[in-house]
Amino acid sequence: MKRVAVLGLMAVLVVWGALGQMARPTEVYHAALSGQGLRGTAVVLVLPAGLEVFVYLEGLKPGSGAYANHIHFNRAGNANCREQNGDQILGLTSLVADANGRAVAFTRLPGARLPEGSTYVNVHANTPAPVGGSIACGDLSEVKERY
Repeated sequence: MKRVAVLGLMAVLVVWGALGQMARPTEVYHAALSGQGLRGTAVVLVLPAGLEVFVYLEGLKPGSGAYANHIHFNRAGNANCREQNGDQILGLTSLVADANGRAVAFTRLPGARLPEGSTYVNVHANTPAPVGGSIACGDLSEVKERY
């Protein structure tokens, strides 16, 4: 799990570094995603112009379609995966499972800010409804290393 998170974070930072036209982030957040045999990573870049979010997940049923995912938060500022108490969301681009059961998505949220307090990334089942229950989740924490 830690290996997937580190590899995911490294891949995102390499892509970010290659995109020289991007502004330097003021903060970087990471979440190790897990649940129901799934694992992955999410990275949130806080930029002067808004947020950029990268999500990677593996272990999905191959070719199983799109999965809604969001950054969850609440007014109290204490949202977390274990309690699933983030009743407000920032919508992200859907993850689409490929032939190997992997999915990656990039979302640009111009003008958006990460809400105050704790937040988490939640990936939802795509059955029986398009936005089902939680199948993978990870609490976001700030990456303190220099980037």
